[in-house]
Amino acid sequence: MQRLDGINLVIVSGSNEVQECLHDVFMTLGANVVLCGFLDLSFVNQLECDIKADVILIEMCDAFEEDEEALDQLIETINIPLLFNENTQLDESNDIEMHCGFSVQAIEKLAFKLFKLAQSSKAEQLLDNDEEKTERIVLDAYEEEEKTEQIIFQVQEDEEEKTERIIVQLEDEEEKTERIVFQSKKGTSCADLGNIGDARVTEKAPELNVWVLGASIGGPESIKNFLSNIPKDLPVAFVLAQHLGEGFSSLLAAQLDRTSSFNVKEAQDGDALKHGQVCVVPIASRITITTAGRIKFIQEHWQGFYKPSIDCVINDVTKVFKKNAGVIIFSGMGIDGLKACQLFFDQYDGLIWAEGSDSCVISSMPDSIRENNLAEYSGSPRALALKITKKYQNNQEVVRVDSTHECTVNVSK
Repeated sequence: MQRLDGINLVIVSGSNEVQECLHDVFMTLGANVVLCGFLDLSFVNQLECDIKADVILIEMCDAFEEDEEALDQLIETINIPLLFNENTQLDESNDIEMHCGFSVQAIEKLAFKLFKLAQSSKAEQLLDNDEEKTERIVLDAYEEEEKTEQIIFQVQEDEEEKTERIIVQLEDEEEKTERIVFQSKKGTSCADLGNIGDARVTEKAPELNVWVLGASIGGPESIKNFLSNIPKDLPVAFVLAQHLGEGFSSLLAAQLDRTSSFNVKEAQDGDALKHGQVCVVPIASRITITTAGRIKFIQEHWQGFYKPSIDCVINDVTKVFKKNAGVIIFSGMGIDGLKACQLFFDQYDGLIWAEGSDSCVISSMPDSIRENNLAEYSGSPRALALKITKKYQNNQEVVRVDSTHECTVNVSK
């Protein structure tokens, strides 16, 4: 049985019996249970004040339905790793007294997950402390550099937009000339040629490979691991739809940009999708994709409970890029993205991948893709990154990534 010595643990459950049992179990394994309670706003406020913990364990079956507002506040404001558990069952046989009524198999699995998550949290804390010291020293310089980059980027973007408009106008003139020449060869009179000239060039989608990355709870860490393994010259554009609280999408983009070789930025109205770029879908603004492959803000609300809607983003991208599109569903709760993935698969035999359950904080979203036989490939974030790199660089299959992650491969498309 995995020991939990030195790990500070918070237990959340809607049942006093479950709280007491889990408290006794993990204290027996060496953990320091600093707080037990029901999931409500007062409990979250208590966590914000004076509780120091390595992991928060949440029994999903009873805690989540109790107070969704409290769960949202917990996810957005508490900087402690969360482990959502749906599988622990009381053992009716009661033959293992030391585990207080819980099955040995369930406790072993749960203790291992808690240990791994706590170790990862402590390692990240040490790294964050070092990074914070460094960031304080160079903060002023970084802000100045960021201002300069924004100015340069804006100038480059303005120049690119002007160039694109000129190219479209030239194409318009070429098309008019070709029509005149064609009509002349067929014997059209000069008087008829005066009526030619109102035709406009309809911008077509550029030849891009565009993949939607859909994620919810646990998604930021999975996306970070995925993007950190993507080479900067990979001919792919990513559109990231991550469930977040309002105002956090720009912060997420900035954090991901620091660790990714791709340019990660929050989407702005009129932005063109480009290879080597990750476009983070905003929370407050409903977007769509034009036939020219540009971001367009529209006066509509996101459909469904979650923002942004992963279903909406997948539909918008796949309608424009069709077989040049792809979808990866990462860690998350619920089934947002499932309907659009089914439509993408039915209409275009679309390429859909999913994060493996072992690396997810909660695996409901990718599990729903697998349960409906839509996932052509499953693996850890690193495995998914290697897979897409192989696809666009030399089309080799990834069968095994390392000694702990096996990748499921069906048919290469």
